Amino acid sequence: MELLDSLRDIMSNATGFEKSKNYYFENHICQKTGNNIKVNLDFKLSTENNDKIMKFGMCKHCKKVFYYYDFESHSL
Repeated sequence: MELLDSLRDIMSNATGFEKSKNYYFENHICQKTGNNIKVNLDFKLSTENNDKIMKFGMCKHCKKVFYYYDFESHSL
């Protein structure tokens, strides 16, 4: 349940969504602090129906969510 709680918290508190330019992280200037903050894209959503995945992470200060679409092979 911990992951579901994290997902619910991120999606319900997000102030906005922005596509990231990087697979692993996004550097952004936080609107709340004014600092350049590195947001790691620590979460990954996928489905067994296709190879498409979405990685995402949220700035803990301004609550903006950054996401990146990619593909991950399911074949063995």
